[in-house]
Amino acid sequence: MAKGIFGEDIEYKFLVDAFPFTDPSVEMDIKFNGDWMEVNGAGLVHKDVLKNFGLDPEIYNGWAFGFGDRLAMIKMGIPDIRILWSEDPRITGQFKDINSKFKAVSKYPSTLRDISFVVDKSVSLNNYFEIVREYAGNLIEEAKLLDKYENAEKFGKDKISYTFRIIYCSPERTLTNEEVNAIQDKIRAKTESELHAVLR
Repeated sequence: MAKGIFGEDIEYKFLVDAFPFTDPSVEMDIKFNGDWMEVNGAGLVHKDVLKNFGLDPEIYNGWAFGFGDRLAMIKMGIPDIRILWSEDPRITGQFKDINSKFKAVSKYPSTLRDISFVVDKSVSLNNYFEIVREYAGNLIEEAKLLDKYENAEKFGKDKISYTFRIIYCSPERTLTNEEVNAIQDKIRAKTESELHAVLR
């Protein structure tokens, strides 16, 4: 398991330990940043635990193990255990699988703005994020497509409507509505002129 999670070159060792539900017990340590760190506890299921389940310890035994929070913190580069309890979608959305890496988010609140517009189907939006960044710089945390909609009667033939959500967030301070609105107005004007878009 150590090799499967951390790679073939990981250094690990086993030490005798004591846990209330296993006897005898063992811990697994790995070498992390030059120091040994415990990441796993294990052992034979304690006889009293088996008895509590109505199992005769003279007939049955079991093996128990569990990886703790430290394992995720090491593997994913999480600096503070409280991050694991966060309900912030900017944080929870980062953890897709065991190989995900944590990226720090601003402690300041984010502000959302949506922009909807109609363009010709032939218009490429591959560089739309660059249009957004031109005016907002590092105040943009994310620009993502929310909706794509076609309606020939409403928009015209060969036209398509897009809605993007722009998430503003400063790593240094709380943004005001006034400054976000000013940036959003510039983005809207640029979208209109560069993409020949009709704003909705």
